[in-house]
Amino acid sequence: METIPMKIDRRTFLTSTAAVGIWGGTVLGQTTAETEQLPDWEEGFLDIHHISTGRGDAAYVIAPDGTTMLIDAGDNIGSQQPTGPRPPETMMPGVPDNSKSAGEWIAENICRVSQPLGPATPTIDYVFLTHFHGDHIGTKRPETPAAHGYALSGITMLAEHIALDKIVDRGFPDYDFPTQDAVRRSNAQFFEDYLKFVEYQQKNRKTLFEKFQVGSTAQFAPKRSPKKFDSFQVRNLYINGEIWTGHGTEKETLIPQSAAPDENTCSGAVELSYGNFRYFSGGDIPGFGRRDVETALSKLMEKTHVLNLNHHGYRDSINPVFLEKLRPQVMVVPVWDDDHPHVETLARLVDTSIYPDQRSIYPTGMFPALQDNLGEGVRVFKPSGHVVVRVRNGGKEYQVFVLDAMSKNFNIILSETFMI
Repeated sequence: METIPMKIDRRTFLTSTAAVGIWGGTVLGQTTAETEQLPDWEEGFLDIHHISTGRGDAAYVIAPDGTTMLIDAGDNIGSQQPTGPRPPETMMPGVPDNSKSAGEWIAENICRVSQPLGPATPTIDYVFLTHFHGDHIGTKRPETPAAHGYALSGITMLAEHIALDKIVDRGFPDYDFPTQDAVRRSNAQFFEDYLKFVEYQQKNRKTLFEKFQVGSTAQFAPKRSPKKFDSFQVRNLYINGEIWTGHGTEKETLIPQSAAPDENTCSGAVELSYGNFRYFSGGDIPGFGRRDVETALSKLMEKTHVLNLNHHGYRDSINPVFLEKLRPQVMVVPVWDDDHPHVETLARLVDTSIYPDQRSIYPTGMFPALQDNLGEGVRVFKPSGHVVVRVRNGGKEYQVFVLDAMSKNFNIILSETFMI
């Protein structure tokens, strides 16, 4: 494993986290659940729902014109059945419980928040799968249910409940970067099932599949009223070692095929913008050593209001150069592991010498092993749950809501408003 240089002592870390706690942190357990529920999406709102399942990433987007997009649909291994020697307590229990799989909970959440769009069972216009790890597309266990000749987990389970119009991944149709063998080994038990899913969806449900196009703003373009909300766009920044140049749809090679990049290094990254508002999502891209993607991306970026932490905030992500350039007001941690975020990454997130601005950190989950790892560091976190970002007024202001993910009632635990 590549060594990540980091200098941190406990006093410095606790001093930094205490400072951030003064501006934006909420002491764990100091929240009060309310009966108020999230107001419905309205035309002109950009909603980004970070869905808490305890099993991986899933962010559901409703664009200002009603176009919908899902970024990932993860379902990692169950907390009671770890791979190899990994203790189950190091993984977050399923949210809200284990009565359904992550794909089913994602579908239930999407159906509920999509009611203002019309049909009782919505169609997702675009799905973007950043890469092929299980916590982003699904995994297979001996007891995983199956249909149509493939296992139902994550994205394949979601498709049993919600129609998917177009799926964009990093490999279609050949799945050969850096090699076909490397792609298949990225999720050894499940990837063959994913390929069968691709074939079935194309043939029987007319789902379109495309390979992610670096530099494009057309691949995830608004479909309902694109001219009415022309300040909204999704820009494709990076995937498979190729990065946007910052000009038109031009791209260049950052990490060549000969360097045999791993699955995280191949992760896709996008920026969503609406007026002056900016949101970044980069899958599991790393930020250190020979696998550093973040530093190159930071050269393309401007101030980013909401950052979905790369690689869940693991220790190889969110380097100081990247953080200083983006200067996020809000950081979302997609939690399923007891290193989400790693203590060293959290130290960077709260380090005011990197950038002095106020910042708020919202985890999608919390559980004992993560609390133990971070200790006093959890003081900087907002309460956990579904984290919803709602951008209004043409991108001039936004709210962050934390919704109760455990009781299934979606009640608001916390809401904060940010001006741009």
